Amino acid sequence: MHSVTETERSEKYIHGYDEWTRRWMQTRTAEAELGFLLPHLRPGMRLLDCGCGPGSITVGLAEAVAPGDVVGLDIEPRQLETARVYAAERGAANLTFELGSVYELPFDDATFDAAVAHFVIEHVSDPLRALRELRRVLKPGGVLAVKDPYYPAFTWRPNLPEIQRAWELIARVREHNGSSETYSVDLRTLLLEAGFARTEAEAVARTVVSHFTGPQQPYAIMLNQLREPSLRSTVIEQGWADATELDGLDEALGRLGDRPDLFGFVVWVQALAWVE
Repeated sequence: MHSVTETERSEKYIHGYDEWTRRWMQTRTAEAELGFLLPHLRPGMRLLDCGCGPGSITVGLAEAVAPGDVVGLDIEPRQLETARVYAAERGAANLTFELGSVYELPFDDATFDAAVAHFVIEHVSDPLRALRELRRVLKPGGVLAVKDPYYPAFTWRPNLPEIQRAWELIARVREHNGSSETYSVDLRTLLLEAGFARTEAEAVARTVVSHFTGPQQPYAIMLNQLREPSLRSTVIEQGWADATELDGLDEALGRLGDRPDLFGFVVWVQALAWVE
């Protein structure tokens, strides 16, 4: 069984593992999130989904490569429990889930035809180490898909003090946890340094709030992020804010969700890399 290293112990998944996180993540699909990879998949491939979370994307990948085997890997047992239930409900017979870390994948060299790291590498303090490990488990000709945000380009309007303050605190916790808000723009360089033969990458912007549709998901995510116990305790322990201020931000952001003038967009980098 994988033993957690000191590096992994110091790194934290900023979204936490509460029920709201799982519900939000289960809305994601392989078609919506990994459309840039799907044309490169074919039936019979063996695929690794590293950081699979609750499994909604993993199930779609299993459908894409069936009857090939897919392994969903995550470092959090609660995520794997949710993923197993979801996969069983969807009848994904070619899908299994295992506990493990991207730093130390529990697989032999050249095991998989394809691998995925979707919004995973952003959370680690040593992206190059993680990418090298993913390269190790890919067969010759194998392909890796990586997708991560570029947080400096995230934009929210109206530019209210409550939003600015919440985003500032979340960014400070990311830095404290050892993750990078900007590493994704260096993905092509990092993938080549990790030993991949060739790479391609593109930046993608998505408008996430454009018209009034009731409570807005991005603001709900920001609100729940501030409520996440680990983030909240980090903020208070580091002296960046006290419980009173966090409670006030909670109340203020809760009122923003129904504003008809909200606008926001996010930017991420998605990259593919191949083993020679």
